[in-house]
Amino acid sequence: MDDDWLWEALGLVAEVTEDATGGGLRGLVGLALRRNPRRAHLLVSRVLGKHLPVPPAVALEAGAALAARARAGSAAAQASLASGETVFVLGYCETATALGHAVADGMPGADYLHTTRRAVAGMRSELELAEAHSHAVHHWLLPADRRLLTDPRPLLLVDDELSTGNTAIGTIRALHALAPRPAYTVAALLDARPAPARAAFDRLADELGVPVDVVSLVSATVQVPADVAERASAIRARFAAPSPENEADAARGRVSWVRPPWPAELPDGGRHGWTPAHGRLLDEVVDAAGASIAARLTAPAGRTLVLGTEELMYTPMRLAAALAGVTGGDVRYQSTTRSPVHPLDVPGYAIRTALEFPAPDDPSRVSQVYNVGPARHGGATDSSAAGRYDDIVVVVDGGVDAAADRGDGPALAGLVEALRTHAPVTVLTLPSFVPEGAR
Repeated sequence: MDDDWLWEALGLVAEVTEDATGGGLRGLVGLALRRNPRRAHLLVSRVLGKHLPVPPAVALEAGAALAARARAGSAAAQASLASGETVFVLGYCETATALGHAVADGMPGADYLHTTRRAVAGMRSELELAEAHSHAVHHWLLPADRRLLTDPRPLLLVDDELSTGNTAIGTIRALHALAPRPAYTVAALLDARPAPARAAFDRLADELGVPVDVVSLVSATVQVPADVAERASAIRARFAAPSPENEADAARGRVSWVRPPWPAELPDGGRHGWTPAHGRLLDEVVDAAGASIAARLTAPAGRTLVLGTEELMYTPMRLAAALAGVTGGDVRYQSTTRSPVHPLDVPGYAIRTALEFPAPDDPSRVSQVYNVGPARHGGATDSSAAGRYDDIVVVVDGGVDAAADRGDGPALAGLVEALRTHAPVTVLTLPSFVPEGAR
């Protein structure tokens, strides 16, 4: 975690104003450089389970802690208690899909939906949102039941980080125009908005005539110098990026495929909505699915990475937690990502290695996974080394490719080949949930 050099080289100055974790800003995030002309640096969450591997319990506990903050200090929660209405929780794809889901778990009776960037045949987006600073700007809302968006319930909007808050403000305005709500709360692991951006939320509340609150685990201001892009470019020039492996020389682990028993009525995630009844059903099946995974591992008590795929984060996270309970091994969880981050194999830098491959649900674009270590050659078994694993379990949904039902779809080939040079791979395919009206 000794990343002082990078903060200094970029000229970033942070001041923590509130900390519910006790670990400060550096305990919550690391730092890396983006491959994005709009933004030079990336605050890399140490608890989210996206770019960095974490024990699944850590990610789930972060969601529970954020839910507790929302219950205690949000207008949406207080309006819910006053009206008897349950809260509607909305998460952002792709980074906060699991976080939003975990927060919804901590809000009694809450329904959950996350935005999506995946088009679904037979479904029309109820609302299109824009995230101007993102590498993938547009995302949509595809609820199976439109009443999630039109019922006038308090809204809890969940994201991993607030840098300007503009996306959240745009979302609240769009949803309020569709169906006014009595209160809005934005919940984030990190609130790093500058003072003018914080004032914009007060103006929004005045404009709409309803409370608009923000809660977070850590609140901080981060001063960014005007020349941060030039500073980032100089750092890239100073340190060479890690060289790609010679795949011809890399040992290839075995690949196995598993489709665990899965109720047809249980969605793979919150793309089309998730109710408390879905949560209870997942609780009933997740341990058996974890046992199915454990039976395929080469070293069940060893070090295992469970890898979600882009928006498919929450269910893999729950499977990882179940697997840890079944095996007693060292199980870590993270996800593939669209987010282009520049890797540097330098101490204190958050993203040490990167693997690229065609995205399983759209092979025309690239996806990544970070910090999966190099293959262990010559029979080495140092599985305690960061990023090195005895087994990798990658969780996909059947919608990534029609051939995924056979377990060998071409859309998965790039991801599987990238991973199997690092450890034996088990591909677990969940049925892709499609609402009745879209079939």
